[in-house]
Amino acid sequence: MKFIFPSAVQKILNKMSENGFACYLVGGCVRDLLMLQTPFDYDFVTDRRPGEIISAAEEAGWKVWTQGSSWGVINLIVDGSSFEVATMRSESYGADPHRPEKVAFLNDIFSDLSRRDFTINAMAMDASGEIIDPFGGWEDLERKVVRCVGKPRERFLEDPLRLLRAARFIARTGFDIHHDIVSAIKDKEVHKRFKVLSVERVRDELEKILVSQMPSLGLEMLVKTGALEMPCTLKAEGEKIEVPFLPEISSLYGIKQNPRYHCYDVLEHTFQTVNAVSPSKILRWAALLHDIAKGAEGVRCYNSKGEVADYGHAKRGEVVARNILQRLKTEGTVFQRVPWLVKHHMDLNFIDENSAIRWAKKCARDFPDRQHFMEAVHQLIQLSYADDKARGMHDKNDSFLMEMNVILEKVLEKMVLYPEELKISGAFIAEKMGQGPQVGKVLQDLLVDVQVGRLQNSPQDLQDAVLKKLWRKSRKIERTL
Repeated sequence: MKFIFPSAVQKILNKMSENGFACYLVGGCVRDLLMLQTPFDYDFVTDRRPGEIISAAEEAGWKVWTQGSSWGVINLIVDGSSFEVATMRSESYGADPHRPEKVAFLNDIFSDLSRRDFTINAMAMDASGEIIDPFGGWEDLERKVVRCVGKPRERFLEDPLRLLRAARFIARTGFDIHHDIVSAIKDKEVHKRFKVLSVERVRDELEKILVSQMPSLGLEMLVKTGALEMPCTLKAEGEKIEVPFLPEISSLYGIKQNPRYHCYDVLEHTFQTVNAVSPSKILRWAALLHDIAKGAEGVRCYNSKGEVADYGHAKRGEVVARNILQRLKTEGTVFQRVPWLVKHHMDLNFIDENSAIRWAKKCARDFPDRQHFMEAVHQLIQLSYADDKARGMHDKNDSFLMEMNVILEKVLEKMVLYPEELKISGAFIAEKMGQGPQVGKVLQDLLVDVQVGRLQNSPQDLQDAVLKKLWRKSRKIERTL
């Protein structure tokens, strides 16, 4: 099989292989090439020591970053792109699973590959395209199975984050997971080791699962193995605190729903919803948490027909989602948007345009401008479609949701939502009424008048309204004198 490498990759392979040294592509890029996929990045290993990597790179005129040199890792900038070149090494882990306790540099590619997590990541390729595969990774690719290098329990005790990587690989590829891996993840010592992991590393791996092609496969594995119920470590004010990973998702298993509207329990419905939305971090998080409060005490009840119901689950879900996202230290855009989507995911049920107008006026207050609000509305529409699709019913409600979408789009197109959209400037108001907080108050009053139809959004009408307010103010002052 002939592979064509990018020019920068070929340059590194050629340069690092000069003077009798060896250099190989390794890890995920080899896996992707064998799967006929374009690698996201290219990593290299060589028998050169860090200083020799640096010397060769400087000789070639490449920029060098040496922050990881003590671990044998050098970053090179070649043709404007960054690449990681590492010295072949062995590793041993101590109490801290975040980094090896000891690193020994080697001249043996087979030993270097033996320290890696999964067979499909433990292959190397030289500049001619020849594959070095001591653990059967290529065969596992063809069999579509994720299998550990050596004993899974030992691999997970070295770095328990690998169990989340296993879930990520099956979410990305649809491969089966080897039964030995499932048994190892359930091991008590692995669970103890997992809790030392930082919440940031755990969250990052979870988010990679969420934005994969088939996230439900990875999530299902984490539920079945109990991984979501393991604690991890949050560092706060200099102290390390043990916090839950994501047991709230596991608790959705077996929570029944009204069979008139749903074919699945809450957990399976959640997985199907995650699969159905586009792979953005915000939408996948929102889909994962949209029904997080179903079945909870004070939410689960029975309707007049004696059927199970979860009235108010969206409102309660907002609170639960916010707590989860804060605990896992998600980035600001996720933390701000996802709880809002969870709270409003049942809202697209307008009787007419007036009800849509009332909803838009109320919800627009949650956002600083139209751009952010419209972005949230479009995400809400996507979430609502996915939520409906994931019910598993044959009588899909697409036509109803489409009608709601049309109503909302029509309303938002003609509505004035923010003071900046008024056809009057704050400078005009300040000129007439003076600088200060009254300018913002007048703009807000004008916005309300336009929204309820008392004023037209035209420069003349708005300026006349300001002058009228000024006249009333002066008359009031006169009466007090």
